[in-house]
Amino acid sequence: MTSVAAEAVHEERSRFRARLDSWTSPSGLFIAAVLVIIALPVTRTIQDPDFWWHLRAGQLILQHGGLLGNDPFTYTVANHHWTMHEWLNEVLFAVEFAIGGLGLIVLVLSAVTWLGLFAIMQKARLRNPGRGVLGLGMLIAVVAGFPIWGPRVQMITFAFSALTLFLVERYMVRGGKAMWVLVPLFVLWSNLHGEFVIGLGFMALILVAEVVGGRLHMPDPAQRSRLLPLLYLLIACTAVSMINLNGPTILFYAAGTQASAAQQSLIEEWFSPSFHDWEVLVYGAMMLSLAMLIVFNRRIRARDVALVLVTTALSLQSARHIELFVAASTPVFIDQLALATPRMRAALGRLRPGPARAPARTRVQPPLLFRLTACAMVMAGLGGVYIAWLVPKMQLQPYSLAYAEEFPVCAAQWLAAAPAPLRIFNQYGEGGYLAYELSSHGDKVFIFGDAALMGDQMLETYASAETVAPGWDSIIRRFGTDIVLYDINTPLTDVLDHAADWTKVYQDGLSVAFVPTDKLSSVKLPPVPHWAPGSVCARQLKATSNTGAQNQ
Repeated sequence: MTSVAAEAVHEERSRFRARLDSWTSPSGLFIAAVLVIIALPVTRTIQDPDFWWHLRAGQLILQHGGLLGNDPFTYTVANHHWTMHEWLNEVLFAVEFAIGGLGLIVLVLSAVTWLGLFAIMQKARLRNPGRGVLGLGMLIAVVAGFPIWGPRVQMITFAFSALTLFLVERYMVRGGKAMWVLVPLFVLWSNLHGEFVIGLGFMALILVAEVVGGRLHMPDPAQRSRLLPLLYLLIACTAVSMINLNGPTILFYAAGTQASAAQQSLIEEWFSPSFHDWEVLVYGAMMLSLAMLIVFNRRIRARDVALVLVTTALSLQSARHIELFVAASTPVFIDQLALATPRMRAALGRLRPGPARAPARTRVQPPLLFRLTACAMVMAGLGGVYIAWLVPKMQLQPYSLAYAEEFPVCAAQWLAAAPAPLRIFNQYGEGGYLAYELSSHGDKVFIFGDAALMGDQMLETYASAETVAPGWDSIIRRFGTDIVLYDINTPLTDVLDHAADWTKVYQDGLSVAFVPTDKLSSVKLPPVPHWAPGSVCARQLKATSNTGAQNQ
């Protein structure tokens, strides 16, 4: 071996040993532990009511071999054109469900969310904040995002947005060609979820911010020579996003959704976050502390200002956009915290004068084998905790008690035994589950979770009936409704329970059903069920009865 080759081998071994020492150091172990810990909050059971109709839509796409021009679920807007902007994700749901049931879907979406958090961490690391600050910032961010975590389609947009921001920032700081990975990414993203336009918007926002920031002489601008290639990337990503079964119209879908006044006022996830809710408080604290850190440091990049302002405004508009705030603002929060830490330490030192510190002693690291063993034990323990957290959530089935307490599982089982299909006036958030369970039986629902398909007029019509506004009865009847299935103890069911022209025909621990009295003889209903002791529905009825008694 020549001396040059030997020196190269020695240098490579030295680098590997340095990396190994870094990974097995206390700070390295802390970051590894953080990466496992942040997976816990994002791993949940399926709580998104829209998941169920997405799953059923994917199954129907596979059966029909193509997109569905109109929805097969409603008896109210079946003539509306259906832009299936999540068709590929729905197909993946159907395939995953066929292979591994709900458990595989929970696992995949939890992994996608974790990868989004990992991309956020990688973006924050570009500015070398220190591992303590990096880990602390990530823990705060994952708690701030608590209201929106869970297996749901939006987590794809969260993860892809975080990856887009990381690759663009990496290019702005270091250059290179890695950012062009975004071109095939946008082909995939535009077929998975219609909110891919958020990624395009982020790139455009960064471009504009850098141009304006350069004119204002803001700190740490990107090299001017890197802006034109970023513009070319934006054009390329916009062009390839039209490689979609919906064609170029997909570009306008998300903008139309964002502009819907009815969705903003009627659908809970589009409401502004309520700071009376404890789950939202950490998000509010993170937002407030970020503003204070920026004022304290008085140093921030133009593109960071733009991302923070836009995602803060979006997250205050709708709670569902907290995910965008976490994706875009967390690296800025970590950077600002890292900038402030030395100044805060110095200020505290001046406030508490004391004897001069003794010179720092050189720390002697424990043997490598000891450090590797300790790291393996800690990571195995954390991994075991995560597996114990994950497995029960993967084992739940669509008819499990946990879902029966949230969705009309038992009522759907009862309706599935009806001799003929029914037209069901339902709760907005439960239309997806009813469509999943009953569409194969031929039943139709009044409304379900694709608000853009419903249209603002139908959403407002539904809201009038839901809130028992004048004319609510005629709204329900004029569409040819056979049966009303709704949650107990709601304004509508309270009124129906006392209405002489409506008859109660079913009730369990979650839902109650009414039929117009004049249609009792024509509507063919299944017999009233008698749930076997120990069955899911018997347990659901008992559990909800006990909860009601405790609340009283």
